Amino acid sequence: MTSDRKKSRRKLVGHTLERARDAAEKASSTARDVVFVASDTAREVAGLASETAREVAEIASETARSALQMASEGAQVVAQLAEDGAKVAAQIAGETAKAAGQMAREVALQMAQAYLRKSTLTLIMPESQLNKSLRSHLKNDPRIDHITVTCGDDRLNIAIDGHHNRLIYTVDLDFDVLECRISRDEQYLRVRQVGEDLDAQFRQTNLIANWATRHLGRGLFYVANRLPTRSPVSQLLESTPGVRREGPRLWRVDLRRTALVDFLNNRSWMVDKLTGLSDLSVLPGLTTLRDSQDLLLQLVNQFEIRDLRVRPGRLEVLVGINPG
Repeated sequence: MTSDRKKSRRKLVGHTLERARDAAEKASSTARDVVFVASDTAREVAGLASETAREVAEIASETARSALQMASEGAQVVAQLAEDGAKVAAQIAGETAKAAGQMAREVALQMAQAYLRKSTLTLIMPESQLNKSLRSHLKNDPRIDHITVTCGDDRLNIAIDGHHNRLIYTVDLDFDVLECRISRDEQYLRVRQVGEDLDAQFRQTNLIANWATRHLGRGLFYVANRLPTRSPVSQLLESTPGVRREGPRLWRVDLRRTALVDFLNNRSWMVDKLTGLSDLSVLPGLTTLRDSQDLLLQLVNQFEIRDLRVRPGRLEVLVGINPG
């Protein structure tokens, strides 16, 4: 290759290199500008991202607080609704149970009434209760200081304590119960006098005088009661309201006039007897009824005495309900 051509080539190469350097410098400057712009853009983006993140975080936090508050309020509302619902349910259940209980008691009352219209129930009056009632009734009778009735098997013993001036005495009378009739028209006992005894003594006197008085009095009393004239026992019984002589040693006792029916018809002791029965199967529905005094009294107020029996230590009162 000639020298001119070499020079021309070197010049072309140098010129090309110069243009390459200028292009490189421009590219470098452009790259720096791009980097600077990218850096600023990145910083702005980062700032925006950070600000956005803070705003998002604040929004999320506020949203979370609102959500928690709403959830809490919602839970309180749900809890209150549940509590109110439970109260309403309990009230409804209580009213339902109350209505069911009232219905059961009414059914039990109807069962007891139906049974007593066709059958009878036996109530026991102990002689202690009978004596208490009699003493209360006779407490203002001047002839009687004390009275005691003892019940046997269709047998009554009546001991009457009295006094006359300084003389104090006890008259013992024994009766066999022959008949008891209790209906709307008649309520009486027919009895036969089977024994009598007198024990008498004076107050504030010596033993010998009292011994003589007691033995002499018993003898005279025995004889006097067997004479055809009015005996001391006859005079005593005939002076008692409701007691009438039907024949020798035979007596009819009007239960209404002697107030015995009033004692037997006392509703309070009947309710007590029903409540205290150990065998509740004797009357249908009694298991339920005895928990209600009002219903028991409603039942007892319908009782009618159908019969009366004298048994050792007690009176047996048979009661029922009028079927009409």
